[in-house]
Amino acid sequence: MRVRLITTILPWFFTIFFVQAFHAQTTTLLEFKSSVRALDVLNEETIAFSGYGGLIGISRDGGESWDTTRVEFEGKKPAFRACGIMNKHLYIVSIESPGLIFKIPTDDLSIQKLVYRNDDKDVFLDALEFTEDGLAIVMGDPTNGCMTVLMGFNDGETWKRIPCNRMPKNHDGEAAFAASNGNIAIVGDEVWFATGGKSSRVFKSEYRGFDWTANKTPITQGGQMTGIFAISFKDGNTGIAIGGNWEEMENNKGNLAITRDGGKSWKLISEGKGPGYRSSIVWQPTQPETCVAIGSEGIDISHDEGATWTRLSNEGFYTGRFSPSGSRLYLAGSKRLSKIDFK
Repeated sequence: MRVRLITTILPWFFTIFFVQAFHAQTTTLLEFKSSVRALDVLNEETIAFSGYGGLIGISRDGGESWDTTRVEFEGKKPAFRACGIMNKHLYIVSIESPGLIFKIPTDDLSIQKLVYRNDDKDVFLDALEFTEDGLAIVMGDPTNGCMTVLMGFNDGETWKRIPCNRMPKNHDGEAAFAASNGNIAIVGDEVWFATGGKSSRVFKSEYRGFDWTANKTPITQGGQMTGIFAISFKDGNTGIAIGGNWEEMENNKGNLAITRDGGKSWKLISEGKGPGYRSSIVWQPTQPETCVAIGSEGIDISHDEGATWTRLSNEGFYTGRFSPSGSRLYLAGSKRLSKIDFK
């Protein structure tokens, strides 16, 4: 009887313990009147964000206090859905025309230098990332028949667009989503970005954004709000893509894919078992098998490269970034910034 009782109780006990262990408590760090879809974590102390209504902010003490302001341009407060920190400057990127990039010292947010302007009526800039040595790369929706790729040189003082004759031809109805500043990834000299809409592909540059190829994916596509919303690579081979159908957020089929050959081929994973639509995915920096998916419908964690998932929180956010130590996950969404502490 005793052996039977232990055998019966143990699975029940570990099930409860497992669920409790992975139900994370989010802590609000900052509240504001804005929606934030761009977040960058430079180190354990420095975190920056940008959002709607020109709102930008930075913390220099791990989120304990924040310096915030609103950026105005020609009497308007643009929506900044992409941001990043490089060489003691915060770079913020607006979405709609005119496409704008500002360079701002991290120690003085009042010094707002415009370093790029694009008045094309169709311009729509989606995401920003940096190489290890400080080359800035911005990707955006197609103009003139190809996806927009901008490269920032000289500490972001000079910006040039990659000509369309060096880019794959754009498919009809193919664009990108400015949902989390997460549909671009860089590892070493390799750069990837993802598209969505009627066609959802992953574009890759072998060398720092100067040359590009595009590979198809099995992610749900064909509609205006379908496709990949975010990608993340943990090394030059293994990357994961997430998205789905924004109009069917609970649908968890065709919204997660993994590559193990550097983005050349993609395979659907966790079909019908993982999270539904999510707008952001990030690798835990000290646990190579672990990644976290973030979206308006909740936060989920996987410890086996996306094969199986556990719900972390039902709270909705648009984007997230780990601290370099992996001990903290910062989250941004509608009207707040939060964190989850990992022991």
